[in-house]
Amino acid sequence: MPIWHGRRPSDRIQAVLMGKAELADEDPAIQSVCSKYIYDGAKAILGLKTKDARRAALDRAPALIRPHLEREIMRLFRR
Repeated sequence: MPIWHGRRPSDRIQAVLMGKAELADEDPAIQSVCSKYIYDGAKAILGLKTKDARRAALDRAPALIRPHLEREIMRLFRR
């Protein structure tokens, strides 16, 4: 018998990161795990050499996750 109710946590995380579910609608634990992936994505985008490459990578992000990714990029950039 599974310890969760409904979909598996890994499926919920994947749905958020693929832009099929809203991050704010998920449990705090799912949001926390997603924030690590958002951080990793922001670091990868900031690591690109040109502004055009960074913009293209950001444009490929799903619409529901893009604002979170943009916010994390700005937080890292200002550090």
